[in-house]
Amino acid sequence: MAPIDVVIAGGGVAAVEAALALRDLAGDRVAVTLASPRPDFVLTPMAVAEPFAAGHVERRPLRSLAEQVGFAVVAAGVARVRPEEQVVELSDGSERRYDALLLAPGAQPVAAFPHVHTFLAEGDPSALSGLVADLEEGWSRSVAFVVPPGVTWPLPAYELALMTAGEVRSMGLDGVTIQVVTPEQRPLEVFGDEASDAVGRLLEAGGVAFVGGVEPRAGDGGRIVLGPGDRPLEAERVVALPVLEGRGVPGVPRDERGFIPIDEYGRVQGMRNVYAAGDATAFPIKQGGIATQQADAAAERIAADAGAPITPRPFRPVLRGRLMTGAVEQYLRAGAAVDRGRARASVEPLWWPPTKIAGRYLGPWLSEREPRTPDAPAGRTIDVEVILDPRG
Repeated sequence: MAPIDVVIAGGGVAAVEAALALRDLAGDRVAVTLASPRPDFVLTPMAVAEPFAAGHVERRPLRSLAEQVGFAVVAAGVARVRPEEQVVELSDGSERRYDALLLAPGAQPVAAFPHVHTFLAEGDPSALSGLVADLEEGWSRSVAFVVPPGVTWPLPAYELALMTAGEVRSMGLDGVTIQVVTPEQRPLEVFGDEASDAVGRLLEAGGVAFVGGVEPRAGDGGRIVLGPGDRPLEAERVVALPVLEGRGVPGVPRDERGFIPIDEYGRVQGMRNVYAAGDATAFPIKQGGIATQQADAAAERIAADAGAPITPRPFRPVLRGRLMTGAVEQYLRAGAAVDRGRARASVEPLWWPPTKIAGRYLGPWLSEREPRTPDAPAGRTIDVEVILDPRG
């Protein structure tokens, strides 16, 4: 039996996870082509570490992975889908017929506020190095890391704040004010009470103020004001997280924000043999580990349709977070439990290898040629499990 043709549109977390999963689950039953406008897989979540020399954004050529695993790569993005013909048009003008299409083009980070540095929406994350230098030289004495309304993955703001605080302490600077400003009522509340308490203690120990339960918005003169009440944000320097917008794919359904609606197996609603995974989907939490789980669900469904002897499992989200502080790392986990209020803490990470993105296939691939993480001393890592609704 001839293999079915699977086209994966994208070159990020969801796309690579899906390619690895399909090769493992379906083997020669599928012929996979990965179409990506970028030549490299980029581990974007490590961008928080670059300004502090605590890590770097790793890049791995997609063609090297393709040669290792056994699939084709096309240097182009998706331009349009013609579902009635099962054809995808690519940005280089070419066309590809598919038996199954998986869309993973990601989302577009955009600035929520004018005249404010927006992390990862302005290209080079090392631009934050200038912030550290300003603090060291005394040009600035206060900085706020702001989570705009609508951001569902606020963890980078906490990482940036804690690592900045670590730099301030290491330089022996006094009188520097650092704060996290967020609509959340409690620090990283998505992970539940126990994790929130642990992060709160980290913030307090690091001298980082938590300003929660507010709605940051753009005020007059380019300043940020905090609702309710529209009081001005008092900070000489402001770093905001971006909000994400759906890129939209012509020929594919999208919601009012440009995101693709899918079912529990990643199938695009109203389309046949078309799937989506990752930040491009309408699932509200945009995070790498969630993207890999969506990709796995779609890959299992595609593999089963190709004749692989497996029973596809639906997407059941488990939110795992690795909080980088510059010194001690905290491992956080939230899962599809029954009671959102319950949490379980552990001094050991609940996934291995403990990579920044916890993917069933992506994690081991990322850990190749890297030294294994030694066992962490007791009290230095925390795992927590709470609810995530698969319907978002």
